[in-house]
Amino acid sequence: MIRGRFGQTTGRPYIEGRLIIPKLNVDAIVSFLVDTGADTSLLAPADGRAVGVDHQRLGKVVTSLGTGGLAESQTVRASLVFTDPGRAHYIYHLDPLDVAVPHPDIDEMPSLLGREVLDRWRMTYDPTKPELSFRVRSADRVVPIS
Repeated sequence: MIRGRFGQTTGRPYIEGRLIIPKLNVDAIVSFLVDTGADTSLLAPADGRAVGVDHQRLGKVVTSLGTGGLAESQTVRASLVFTDPGRAHYIYHLDPLDVAVPHPDIDEMPSLLGREVLDRWRMTYDPTKPELSFRVRSADRVVPIS
């Protein structure tokens, strides 16, 4: 079982995953907001800065309409790795991962874990306990922990 957490001040559901972006030499742990309303995962500007994203090395900027309005992003191939301690590493290949273009209006937004991963899990969400856990139904690759 993969475990998430609830934000100490916001109560929002988060999960940590290892983000790997070969094109940018990124290999870092990122905290993702669990977002069942997001079609795809998104790396937020603050996390992009923290892991060393170089926007000059990414492709064209696209504008999309989301719940919060218009947003600009770039895309890149990436992998996310989530660990069930003592059992396995679950690897998901994202093609694409959206990378938000830095802008003052979205500087404080969190990175989002979208449905391209969440639809492959079964989630238990109970902030009163607090319990946030995920049972993996499928992954692109499973690496057992021996």
